[in-house]
Amino acid sequence: ALHLSYLDPFNEKALLNDFAKAGVQAVSLEMIPRTTLAQKMDVQSSQTSLAGYTAVVNAAAKLPKILPMMVTPSGTINPARVFIIGVGVAGLQAIATAKRLGARVDAFDTRPVVEEQVKSLGASFVKIDLGEMGQTDQGYAKELTPEQIAKQQEAQAKVCERSDIVITTAKVFGRKAPRLIGKDVLDRMKKGAVVVDMAVSTGGNVEGSKLFEDVVTENGVTIMCGDMLERQVPYDASKMLSGNFTAFLTHFYDKESKELVVNLNDEIMRGCLLTQGGKIIHERFKGQ
Repeated sequence: ALHLSYLDPFNEKALLNDFAKAGVQAVSLEMIPRTTLAQKMDVQSSQTSLAGYTAVVNAAAKLPKILPMMVTPSGTINPARVFIIGVGVAGLQAIATAKRLGARVDAFDTRPVVEEQVKSLGASFVKIDLGEMGQTDQGYAKELTPEQIAKQQEAQAKVCERSDIVITTAKVFGRKAPRLIGKDVLDRMKKGAVVVDMAVSTGGNVEGSKLFEDVVTENGVTIMCGDMLERQVPYDASKMLSGNFTAFLTHFYDKESKELVVNLNDEIMRGCLLTQGGKIIHERFKGQ
């Protein structure tokens, strides 16, 4: 039997072992390598893009002011300031959405290579010198040292303080999310400001954030839970997810034999097949 899903193997270790014991071939689509050929199958990209959009919409609805600049006979309303931390798929979509809503947008990522992408969307890139940085072969940001995290926290605190909305998307694939915004920064932010922590399910980028719950600080800053926000747009989330599944099945379907071929010589299958022959075969999860 073949099981195909968004399996979350880093957190569902018991389930992974159960699949192995039952002799099920378990495929986890979020483990698909980020290659050109696999783009249509990439559930991480399709779902987090929707989550980035929803994070901005939710924050805008919660913010006690409008996002765009408005000139009226009664006076001029300055645009809201939005700060996006982490410029992966979710961050890029958050930038694009905030800009479409008329906000002034700043963004930061530990990977200098994304600066041009940020600027192409009309946002300003916040430069913080963290020393030698880069990204993994899969395109994810490399894990920071404690010293680099402290330097990032200090530099981005000033941007947070002047922002009306802050959206954090910083994750390290398969590991605990870095803590980027502490209580000391929240205490200095504007009353009514909104922070959306999109890494809350993996430990959180924001001190005090809670899974499935919004929190209001003593000085009136709202910390919103940004977990699985794609569920709030189920029509499009389902449409995109089904497209990912269809692309995967089509790629491995043999028209002559009319069977799905589990070919471990294919880098896509090798990257996302976790169990086979009664055991865990993926290198990242062997022995757990």
